[in-house]
Amino acid sequence: MRDKRRIRLVALAAALTLLAAACGGDSGGGGGSTDGGTSNQSSDKPTKGGRMRWISEGDTDYVDPTATYYTVGISMHRGVSRQLTNYPNTANPDEQIQPVPDLATDLGTPNDDFTQWEYTLKDGVKWGLALGGEEVPGVTGEAITCDDVKYGIERQFIASVGAQYNFYYPIEGATEFSEGKADEVTGLKCADDKTIQITLTEPLPDLDFRMAMPATTPVPKSYAQTFDKKKDSDYDLHVVSSGPYYISDYTPGESMKLDRNEHWDPATDDIREAYVDGVDWKMGFENDVAVQKLVDNDYDMPVDVGPLGPQLEQIVTDPELKSRFINEANDCTYYTFLNTTVEPFDNPEVRAAVNFAIDRANLVKLRGGKISGPVATSTLPPGVAGYLPTDEYNPFETPGMSGDIEKAKQMMADAGYPDGFHEPLLMVGASGPPTEQINESIRQDLTKLGIDNFEIKLPESPNHYSQFYGIPSTNVAIGTGAGWCKDWADATTYLDPLFNGANILQSGNSNYAEADIPELNKAIEDANGTPPGPERVAAWEAANRLATESGVWIPYQWSFEKIVLSERVVGAHFHASFTQIDWVNSGIAE
Repeated sequence: MRDKRRIRLVALAAALTLLAAACGGDSGGGGGSTDGGTSNQSSDKPTKGGRMRWISEGDTDYVDPTATYYTVGISMHRGVSRQLTNYPNTANPDEQIQPVPDLATDLGTPNDDFTQWEYTLKDGVKWGLALGGEEVPGVTGEAITCDDVKYGIERQFIASVGAQYNFYYPIEGATEFSEGKADEVTGLKCADDKTIQITLTEPLPDLDFRMAMPATTPVPKSYAQTFDKKKDSDYDLHVVSSGPYYISDYTPGESMKLDRNEHWDPATDDIREAYVDGVDWKMGFENDVAVQKLVDNDYDMPVDVGPLGPQLEQIVTDPELKSRFINEANDCTYYTFLNTTVEPFDNPEVRAAVNFAIDRANLVKLRGGKISGPVATSTLPPGVAGYLPTDEYNPFETPGMSGDIEKAKQMMADAGYPDGFHEPLLMVGASGPPTEQINESIRQDLTKLGIDNFEIKLPESPNHYSQFYGIPSTNVAIGTGAGWCKDWADATTYLDPLFNGANILQSGNSNYAEADIPELNKAIEDANGTPPGPERVAAWEAANRLATESGVWIPYQWSFEKIVLSERVVGAHFHASFTQIDWVNSGIAE
């Protein structure tokens, strides 16, 4: 995966993750001392017209919906592509996280054990133009059919496409297809042009959530397979639209333009108002410069930038700027991980000692204070089923959450390390504020504990994920620059990729701690197979306790998303499923 599928740089199955849902620049903190949160949602109703101006540091990871796993790409595809299910246009946060039909006439129909599902396509949904405004013969203006849905899902299992989270879709025959032993995924069947049937290898009660991800976007096989047959698919530069906008112009790393897709029929779409005529997106700005341009109304909406330090304090103390500031929980957890295959962190008592030693309050301060989010006391953030409130659960509680070195030293002694541990350990963070300062704070805490011989590497983000964390053979002992965000409001998007021993990969690994704890593995698998409802929530709460108490993570902050909008933006609301402004349902006042 949203360092959110930005935090994540998110790759559940690839090294670049957001964080998840993996990622890009850190939009939180940076030295401000301001506490508290602010959220301003515009209640004015937008009108049609105008162009929205976006500004960013970087680009999306991929334009191809099957490949993207970055908050930026997922947010962009809110307007460019459609899926069988998606999330509603509403300012109600409880409703925002519940899937609704999009291309499908209704949510999926499962069998009794949730291993077989069926979806029916709406009438009147058509393909639009390809990237650059290309009209594709036999595709543009034609109906989206079951074959398009089937191929869109199959592409996750084609190596050239580079899909980053295909393990979310345990479909019958997918392995054989990916290995070249079959010409199609046998678990995907078209009963007719409008009906797709999906057969799974394990129960998935939450498939409606998974089908809302961009990776399940329909793709026209007759057009895309030419690109997908290359060693590295370049459908990324030929994406065909199915939403209210198409990509009219794109220069990677520099700019993108979105314009209206005249083949989109609003009568078929209950979740996208598509008020603006288009989007002009400029990339390549430094974070502080981009924020200032938003403050000055030169741009309307941030993509991957947010106020830090003095800018943050200026915004929350200026009434006019504060009225344009949105600060909402983004269901992300920042954490440090301990590698369970490296001594002394193969010892759960040592991991517990480290959890007690770390000054989490200082790490939150380094990220901007409470306005950037509260101290985390377990793996799952608020907003994710299985979350445990701090006042009810805090297994590593210390005074002020500032650490307890004396208690931690005693635990180290009890674990067999009375004099500490002095062998070399690889510690990997990331360069730049506040991550460098966070790395140093953790180093100092560990040194006080008696763990004091570090080889420290601080690569530029996101290289700490792609070159270190995601490759177990690098033997990173301590990772100080990690974060993760939900893909949907269920703990499977955290605990399965990050703590299940069955998901340790030799490259593109997301279980950075290489946790393989039988009791925890079983708890995750049991929760995954439990139908939605109170029993599933309870199962995830139990798994959350086991994951937290394993000590393989030191979670230190549940973060907020800090967004500054221009004065021109009308009707904007933060959307909990995308952890961004629902731009496709926002307008511009000319």
